[in-house]
Amino acid sequence: MEIRARYTLVGTFVLLAIAAVFSAVYWLQSAGGLGPRALVQVRYAGTVAGLLKGSPVHFNGVRVGEVLKLDLDAATPRQILVTIGVDPQTPLRADTKASIDFQGLSGAPVVALSGGTPSATILKGTDRGPPTLVAEDDAGQSVMVAAREAIRRIDMVVQSNAEPLHA
Repeated sequence: MEIRARYTLVGTFVLLAIAAVFSAVYWLQSAGGLGPRALVQVRYAGTVAGLLKGSPVHFNGVRVGEVLKLDLDAATPRQILVTIGVDPQTPLRADTKASIDFQGLSGAPVVALSGGTPSATILKGTDRGPPTLVAEDDAGQSVMVAAREAIRRIDMVVQSNAEPLHA
């Protein structure tokens, strides 16, 4: 009987240790790590296909945060509001550009922030909410759509210059 009690005690300890490891990994993944986060809203005029809650946010290629929330703008249904949490030390300026980039072989979408001149004002929120960056109109355009658009433009140039090309 004493041997079975030890097996039960060891088994319980192992199960608790496994549960603690899984909980820690889940917490780090969902919380995006340790430390405070500054909230920023990014307004996209088009599609943000594939972007999910928890997707990474990169500033000049360096991961600085994650996507916290995706919302449709009730006043303008074509616009999407993406709330991101970034490291407070990220140098976001009024002229920082926001877009959607695709990383890796899988093409997972990320919010890509870039640029900002040192002379531009630092992005600050208001009493009504976090600061807002407005992305360019084609910022959410997928790679396939961009490739189709480029091929269509090349085709237009070739068609308009067909006569000189034949000569």
